[in-house]
This record gives sequence, structure tokens and C-alpha cells, in this order.
Amino acid sequence: MTFAQLPGYPNMGDISGTYCPHLFFDVAGFGHLDRDADIQQAVRRGLYQIVSGALARAAVSHTVYYRQDYGDGVLAVLPPTVPALALAEGLPIWLHLEIRRYNKCASPAARIQLRSALHIGPVYRDEQGVSGRALIHAARLINAQPVRRALADSRADLVFAVSERVYDEVIRDHPTPADVEYRRFAARVKEDEFTAWFTVLGGHAGPLLEDRPPLRAVPDHP
Repeated sequence: MTFAQLPGYPNMGDISGTYCPHLFFDVAGFGHLDRDADIQQAVRRGLYQIVSGALARAAVSHTVYYRQDYGDGVLAVLPPTVPALALAEGLPIWLHLEIRRYNKCASPAARIQLRSALHIGPVYRDEQGVSGRALIHAARLINAQPVRRALADSRADLVFAVSERVYDEVIRDHPTPADVEYRRFAARVKEDEFTAWFTVLGGHAGPLLEDRPPLRAVPDHP
């Protein structure tokens, strides 16, 4: 799908190369042996329910953003007119609320733990879909070992990561809700070495950064 032809939201071809907020969502343990085909389908429906519900709370209708399915996850590229600050401040809480709503009625095997990442950068469109280094970086945020470990160790509902650019340019000078405490981490994914930030909701991050040398922790306030 492409951006809808609505006022203020040009189609994706018109804004190829424009800086857009984009989000990756990934369901932890999607391929677990306890999840047969029927449960995986239920989890996929739950994922889209969670993503659509959370973005709707941010006043982003599913008709105005590009969506690409990855089986156990989804990429959402939002129009450049969507304020990144509203996403960084509110989306973790709204995602958590939607996860809790879904999990309340789900069987143990169908319960969802979610990793999500927010980045901003140029996104390019062609006849096959979207591409760009910014999208690669966002994908590596949710695959970073500290992010995966934070979700597993805390048994939380959600780990929401943001790139250093988002933190420095959008979040740093603005107060975040009390439930959203971003913590800095360092990671290497494939050939990329980077620092970024995450917040954990529905569990507790514990001593992840201070007491686990493999995370290569860096101070919260350099």
C-alpha cells in the first residue's frame, strides 16, 4: 500500500528521499514450537490490532502510512507531517495499553511480547517497496542484543527503542511520561556499531546496563 491521497499526505512516490518517521515492530518468539499455524495467525492478527490501535491513539490512521509485512513483524513508514515527538512520548504507552488489551484475552501460547524501534531518516520508494540506510538502522535497533535481552530478562510486554538521532533531536530536551524512562545502550549488529536508547514497559529492566559487561554499557549522561 502507499500513502493515501489525502490532504497533507502525498503519495510515497512523491516524497521518496524525504525524512520520514518509521517504526519496526517484531513479535518475540513468533516461531516457538508452542505456536502452530493457527496460533501464529492469531498472533499476526493481534500484532496488527496492537499497531493500528496504538497509531490511531497518535492520530495516525492506517490509511495514511506505508505498511510492509515481515511475517513475524511489520514496518510502518509514516508521513513526514507526523510529529516525531508525539510518537516518542506517547507511542510506548499506547503500544503497552494495546498489548495488555490483546493479552488479556489471549491463550498463553498466543500472548505477545513486542520489540519496537523508532528512527527518522530518508526513505526511498520504487516499484518493489521501500529501502534506505535509515530503514536498515531501524531494523538493527530491534535486533540489537541489549534490546532482545532487555525483553527476555524483564519478561516485559514491550521494549521500545529509539535511535540516537531521535533521542538527541526529539526526546532529550522534552520531559517524557513517568512510565517512559529511556536508557542508553551500545551494540554491534553485523557491520554497524552504534549507541541508542530503549524503554521497557510491563516489566522491569533490572540491572541490565550496570551489571552486564556484554552489553558494553555507556553512561546515561555522557
